[in-house]
Amino acid sequence: AGCEEGTAIVHQDGGELSLGLLPYPDDFPGNATGTLLGGSAVQIFVGDYGDTDLVVIDPETEPYFSRVEFPFRHVDFVLDPAKPQYAYVLTEDGTLHRLNILSLERSSRASATAHYSMDGHWRDPRPRLAVAGDEIVLTDPNEGLVRVIDSESLEELRSIEVEGTPYNVLAVGGSGLVH
Repeated sequence: AGCEEGTAIVHQDGGELSLGLLPYPDDFPGNATGTLLGGSAVQIFVGDYGDTDLVVIDPETEPYFSRVEFPFRHVDFVLDPAKPQYAYVLTEDGTLHRLNILSLERSSRASATAHYSMDGHWRDPRPRLAVAGDEIVLTDPNEGLVRVIDSESLEELRSIEVEGTPYNVLAVGGSGLVH
């Protein structure tokens, strides 16, 4: 969990759990992390930090936090479970960014939707992201579409018209011989 001072961390040593705090670096502006995402393949976490920045958190290596600035406020971000070095970030100008969380480089970007303002209520319909295999699924509530985007090229592969206002999206899958 994030707060104004840093991010809470839980260590497990054998059967014992201990709670600690990873403080933000002194040179970080006065924001806080609210949403944290973590994958299962790499123990590096991504969180929001204010309206425009994301933080990449490596709880094992100092300085623990790296801040990545974006030119516009982020609407949504998601981690790629199949390619754990990547996060995808949609900014309010409608641009989809691919962020390499290991190198902190934005390796690609593409226009994905029209502008979605982050002004207004937090529950206002805005695009949401999910990753399914090699595809990114992006809801586009104002257009009544679900867009399917190639995770490598960030090009739209197809769109699916839906009735109403698509909002949240979740990718569910399985692997192995028995599900």
